[in-house]
Amino acid sequence: MADDPNPDPVVDPGEVAREAVDVAHRDLPDLVGRLAAFSDPTRLQLLIAIHAAPGSPVKALATATGLSPNTVTQALVSLRDSGLVANTRDGRLSRWTLTDAAAHDLLHHLGAPHSPLHPPH
Repeated sequence: MADDPNPDPVVDPGEVAREAVDVAHRDLPDLVGRLAAFSDPTRLQLLIAIHAAPGSPVKALATATGLSPNTVTQALVSLRDSGLVANTRDGRLSRWTLTDAAAHDLLHHLGAPHSPLHPPH
């Protein structure tokens, strides 16, 4: 289109892709660690359970998932270390909640249901 006064510059897809990787490179280790939680069935079950029932203690999460409390605790520590969940003390209990907004959104995209404790938003 020779008559177009503002022709689009030629965009090299390889250069655009390289720039995107360069920008994301510093955050990739953290992203990989956070996404790893979604590839482990135990941790994914716990994320879904915490999404549905925020503030649940270990015993409730163990009952919901059919896992032993020890297994739940170990997986929750891993999720906490990844920055996906946090716990607050309530007397002798630790209550667990999601802390990562992107993980919360991803759970919705994966079909995690809402509940009376976590209504649609």
